[in-house]
Amino acid sequence: MEQDKRIFEFQARLCQVLASPKRLEILYTLKETELTAGDLAKAVDVTMPNLSQHLSLMKQHGLVESRKEGLNMYYRLSSEHILAVCDSVRRVLAEQLARQSVLLDHVTAIDKR
Repeated sequence: MEQDKRIFEFQARLCQVLASPKRLEILYTLKETELTAGDLAKAVDVTMPNLSQHLSLMKQHGLVESRKEGLNMYYRLSSEHILAVCDSVRRVLAEQLARQSVLLDHVTAIDKR
């Protein structure tokens, strides 16, 4: 039971890291390729200092990995499973939006009576 509590704590921290739209954008940008920090900053439209903060936190939580080649630092996803998790959350959100849309249509129809 104590181990479950620790896992829940780790899971909650990871969810906090994923709670940033910009960090999600970075993850999806790295979906199929690794990019230099400069290319990644351009792709997600952030400054290098801001990107560095995001990447540092994401590396700390094991979401991205880096390698240095010459003067460039390259970043890639540490696991494709993280995007599977994000995609699952997106499907849940799509379901919720669809239910809200149906409810809104129902309320609109009632108001027109």
